[in-house]
Amino acid sequence: MAKGDDALARKKNKSNRKKMNRKNESSVVSARTAAIIAAKKRRQTGKRSMCQGMCFSLPTPEDPFNEKLGKVNTAKKKKKKDKSRDALSVNKTSSFKKSTREADDEKKSKKTRKIGGPPKLLMQYLTEIESKFHHLEKPLFTSTWGNEFWKSFHSGRDVVETSGSSSTLEQIAWIVSTAAEAITTRENDEIEEENPLLGNSPFLLYLVPSQSKATQVRSVCKALKSLGVHSVSLHKGAELDHQISGLKSVEPEFIVSTPERLLEIVALKGVDISEVSLLVIDELDSLCASGYLDAVKSIKKAISSEHRSVVFNDSFSASYIPAVQSLVGRSINRLSVSDSVASQASCIIQTVNVCASEGKKLQKFSEVLDSTSSRKIHIVAKEESFRKLTALLKLKGLSVIIANNKDFKIISADTKRGRLACLVDIEQFDSTEMKDFETVLLPDFVPSFQTYVEILTSMARESVRGVLHSFVTEKEEGVSCLAGSLVNVLEDCGQIVPDCWRNMSTSMSD
Repeated sequence: MAKGDDALARKKNKSNRKKMNRKNESSVVSARTAAIIAAKKRRQTGKRSMCQGMCFSLPTPEDPFNEKLGKVNTAKKKKKKDKSRDALSVNKTSSFKKSTREADDEKKSKKTRKIGGPPKLLMQYLTEIESKFHHLEKPLFTSTWGNEFWKSFHSGRDVVETSGSSSTLEQIAWIVSTAAEAITTRENDEIEEENPLLGNSPFLLYLVPSQSKATQVRSVCKALKSLGVHSVSLHKGAELDHQISGLKSVEPEFIVSTPERLLEIVALKGVDISEVSLLVIDELDSLCASGYLDAVKSIKKAISSEHRSVVFNDSFSASYIPAVQSLVGRSINRLSVSDSVASQASCIIQTVNVCASEGKKLQKFSEVLDSTSSRKIHIVAKEESFRKLTALLKLKGLSVIIANNKDFKIISADTKRGRLACLVDIEQFDSTEMKDFETVLLPDFVPSFQTYVEILTSMARESVRGVLHSFVTEKEEGVSCLAGSLVNVLEDCGQIVPDCWRNMSTSMSD
């Protein structure tokens, strides 16, 4: 071999060794970190979701190849830091106040952005979904339900959908678009704050009872694939090994799955759901009827990170209220596309106690007081009944507060004094002040059907633990006239109707 060829060979071998060393150094990172970086690069290879680098700019003598486009000029930053140090040495107090004021202004501006309308990035995701579904009756961004959901998501509360049906295409589109917008916002915040990326768990976990529903949800999620958001559907009908290998290769942001298949894959460590940020449970009635409630609870328990839950309760039956209570937090937001009484009264237990006499009614009222676990009880009654009710409540050891419409205040219970009872005049109550009332007792029969509906649809607006107890005697004036209407409300809301109450309604209709 000639000397020149030998020199070229040594040079080539040296460059190969350098490449191998660089590869070995890059492989020091864990597989999890490498997967996160790969997933982020994959998302960035899609269509650009922001204007960064999309505007054309002419080359300059200092940067003829536009290599510095979008990069921060560190030299300028250093000069600014030096100037700020000089200013700080002149007047430390004024610069400190200025920096504090700027930080406060920045926080205020962020808050105002959240309180305002949905951002342009969210609109971009909704528009992308619209382009794939041409049969929509109206644009997605005009949805009142969607705007309320977006606000609820950013408020940090769980959401209970009380329309009594499964999710629609419009609702799914808003859920996945809000999730995609949150992913992008979180990534930008991590870049600005130089924080390490979060784990490789999916951001959105969407639980469905059947393969057909999974296909519908996945079709909406798939519309965002061109923007770098990937989704996977897991259900029976496909090989388990194939789905696990697909999860490891794709690293999806969204997972749509049936509960039993997801638990199988989690048990085999095919996917990590510990850091899921948004859990959606669709068709809760169907999931419970199929025996998947325990599986859903296990999945929720496996999510160790702070997350938000969305429950579509497709049934008004009172038998599913405990299931809803176990899946959401204490404070929730109610959303519905319907304004029916059954929808507004969803997740509120109604009981009607029909007694033979006034003495029996007072005795039953006393038993309910003893059985309720609520520390704050609101009693809506006639003003002439306040004296005997106050005596009974004090006998039970409850603190009593009498409120009227002119001076009405909700006073939180004092743990040192025990339970609290608030008496409200049924003729003067303000329905706008009842949204925090979880336990309401009606010892006197309501004067009209409208009054009962107003109380029912105004109480427990931010909770799924509402309870409404009504007490009535068979011979009470006006009872028989309202029996039919109240029976219809109880049936529409999936509540238990007493036989004597139903018989009274039947006799009046005859």
